[in-house]
Amino acid sequence: MSRLIAESKHEIDVTCVLSEPEFTFMCDEYGFEWVFEENIPVGNKINTGIRSTLRHTYDYLMMMNSDDVVKTELIDKYYEPFFESLNPYFGVDKVTYVNFETKEAREFQYDYSVLGIGKMVRRDVVDKLNGNLYPEKLSKGLDDHFMDRMISIKVYPSFVKYEGQLAMDFKSETNIWPWEHFKNRGKIVEYAG
Repeated sequence: MSRLIAESKHEIDVTCVLSEPEFTFMCDEYGFEWVFEENIPVGNKINTGIRSTLRHTYDYLMMMNSDDVVKTELIDKYYEPFFESLNPYFGVDKVTYVNFETKEAREFQYDYSVLGIGKMVRRDVVDKLNGNLYPEKLSKGLDDHFMDRMISIKVYPSFVKYEGQLAMDFKSETNIWPWEHFKNRGKIVEYAG
């Protein structure tokens, strides 16, 4: 996030949703706002973070998980036309899964699903749902349920197509969805770093 803040032409503020109090020092060190919420269910955790942002003024809410990385080019080049057109809800459907230990990588394209990594929602849409964008009781399948919630209020997804490794999800065996689940998905690619 520090890299994005330094490199992007857009103003980026960060709010972290922590489940482990021992990581508050890291947020404080980088000047990131933080809120605390239990890790399970994840839907409730994310909504707590989203609701905490409602006291701030912003144009778009971008959602990231702790194991996600997006490159500045995704935001400043590929997302720019969506910002300019005031698109209410957009994101990527392609991700590079990276094994955190071995750096083995696989690129995967999803069908009809905006992924959680770098997902963008315009502020008025966040307000319309009072920051409750996810089903509170779920810990898996959140991206698809999120999309269902958006469609229920007649906000339809736009998919951002891009080239290269600009959206990466780092996996280990401790993730809710561990590397084992992704090691045979998509095509093998060389991790670009």
